[in-house]
Amino acid sequence: MFAWLIGSFSLFFTLWLVWNLKQWPAVVPAKPQRTPRVSVLIPARNEERNIVRCVESLAAQSYPAYEIIILDDRSDDRTPILLSMLSERYPQLTIIPGQELPPGWVGKVHACHQLQQAASGEWLLFVDADTMHGPQMLESVMACAEAKDTSFATGFPRIYSSHLFGWLVLPMLHFIIALHLPVKFVSASKDDRFMAAHGAFMLFTREAYDAIGGHAAFPSEMVEDMALARAVKQAGYKAELLDITPVVSCEMYETPAEVVEGFTKNIFIGIGRSSSALLALLVMYGALYVWPPIGALIAGINGDYSTAALWTACYLTGCLQKRMVDLRFGVYGRRFWLLPLSFGCLGYIALRSWRIGITKKGYVWKGRVYR
Repeated sequence: MFAWLIGSFSLFFTLWLVWNLKQWPAVVPAKPQRTPRVSVLIPARNEERNIVRCVESLAAQSYPAYEIIILDDRSDDRTPILLSMLSERYPQLTIIPGQELPPGWVGKVHACHQLQQAASGEWLLFVDADTMHGPQMLESVMACAEAKDTSFATGFPRIYSSHLFGWLVLPMLHFIIALHLPVKFVSASKDDRFMAAHGAFMLFTREAYDAIGGHAAFPSEMVEDMALARAVKQAGYKAELLDITPVVSCEMYETPAEVVEGFTKNIFIGIGRSSSALLALLVMYGALYVWPPIGALIAGINGDYSTAALWTACYLTGCLQKRMVDLRFGVYGRRFWLLPLSFGCLGYIALRSWRIGITKKGYVWKGRVYR
């Protein structure tokens, strides 16, 4: 009976994904009719391995009216040296030194607040230093924003990783959003619960950004991207969740340890520090995506081949769902077969995030501790 129930849910989510992925607006090559000035703003703390390729990709944009401003957030690696060299090569690049982090502020939030103070653009685009951008990124995104008459746009970059753990975990961002969020309602509904955001790519009109108080309105917010996105909708401005994978890519974390730390600081806070919500999600994902191959193995050992076949079908349906999402967002390869392992890794990180959250030990990121 349980296998049939899970199979029914698996079929439902498959049909849901077919519909939901079609609603996701993709950024395609296009030219906007207007070219308002865009300030591309990059917080950088110890980004020596990423900053050069990020800046080079942004400096090659075909868009005619933009500036690049980078804040060196008190880096203690080679980031300042590299930024100095880059500023000599690219006249549209401005480097500003970061001020000391005030009490009660999250480092990235404070960096972005300083960046917007130096910006002169009609539009503000906050991007992370580990992103890479196609030469038509600004043109295409601005054309999309213009066509949709939106005041805020965000998106999840195409994922790259140099290690298996990253490939198991990072593409799950797209998968989980596609499972849970009716993307059509991001722009069609004023309800801020229909929203998702990625801090690696956040585009605002100056008007909308100022109206919500900018980053300064959320000084201690660890998941500042969602707080800002929801504030935009609460203020009555239109928002869009775009598929930016054709023009933006990202290698978020270099090592498995960085993947664990990066997700740890976001998961429990991202669900409102709710232990019950976390438990419900772990049970749901475990039943849908982790248990089926285990159930098939146990049923097969016990000689219950019909139940084993049903559990196998549930497992294959989950893999099909992951394959659909992977192809939609440019994740290639055969790692979709490892979906149960991907959810197992996420479950471990979620429990770690929960433990740190309830014990108030503090989340560690970029050499800083946040509680």
